[in-house]
Amino acid sequence: MASLWSAFVSYFSAAPAGTLSRHSYAEAERIVLEVLDIYKQLKAMKSLKPCDEVDGLFERLVDHSILNRYSEVTDLVLQDPKLLEIRSDLRKVCDVAECCLEFHWADIIIGQGESSPEEVFNRLKLFPYFENYVDLTKLELSAIYGVRQETSPISRVAFLGSGPLPLTSLCLCGVAGDPLQLPGITAPPISVLNIDIDTSAISKSKVLCEKLGDRGKRMDFICSDARNPDIDLTEFDVVYLAALVGSTQKEKEEVLVDVVSRMSENALLVIRSADRLRRLLYPVFDPSSETVTKYLDICAVVHPYNHVVNSVVIGRVRRREMERIHCKL
Repeated sequence: MASLWSAFVSYFSAAPAGTLSRHSYAEAERIVLEVLDIYKQLKAMKSLKPCDEVDGLFERLVDHSILNRYSEVTDLVLQDPKLLEIRSDLRKVCDVAECCLEFHWADIIIGQGESSPEEVFNRLKLFPYFENYVDLTKLELSAIYGVRQETSPISRVAFLGSGPLPLTSLCLCGVAGDPLQLPGITAPPISVLNIDIDTSAISKSKVLCEKLGDRGKRMDFICSDARNPDIDLTEFDVVYLAALVGSTQKEKEEVLVDVVSRMSENALLVIRSADRLRRLLYPVFDPSSETVTKYLDICAVVHPYNHVVNSVVIGRVRRREMERIHCKL
């Protein structure tokens, strides 16, 4: 055993100092140049509506974002001055492109003329990121059930920022089968209230769900700002805050404070975030800030290392008297 340990130590001691760092710098520079090139081409586009060129560029960007790399490389990329200069605008470009993609595919899925619900569902499954949403929802729902204190099953969910193609909501409703997919456990039916400020997004998603027949029957819709005080959220077990609701920590916290004030104590708020190079695509959310911890007891933070893009933060709404105590402290 001693000789084996000596050989192990000798092997690593003999490695040239700084080899990993030199490799990391070269790898980071290559990624930065690639991302800058993608950004430059996207900015030159007259439209970000789906086409072979736009789809190809975003495919490259997503591939760079989800590939697991040494943390040293990731840090070098995210701290690169050239990338820091364009990162905020790159996210805006991604936001616009994602919106265009969802509207484009909502139209494809709805189709023209008469289609059976099965035909509509088959078109839904052709959406390029369909499996991503199925797996993300399964991940989130597993985490939610893992931290819930209530023994009763989840029955009602509100999704803020649902968009024209509400795939998470549909997955929660079981459009792709049992969303939990745990051996010996079947998740009961969930109803989802979809809320979005965009009239056309709500209109499009309503038509899509009508076309899906029974698969879309547990979906309800409201066109409204997420901060509308008239929307009562007390009856929901879980409220989702979409990744694109708020582009900065400050904006997300402002929405969070308002939303939590209309939720029941002990209900769960699910906030989508991003980790590592996925931050190139989506804004990161810090669950440890003073504002967040004042209103939520953070129960779980999950960062996927597979093809799933978004991270998930789950917080339990604090008891109101605990909020007051927190304020005094």
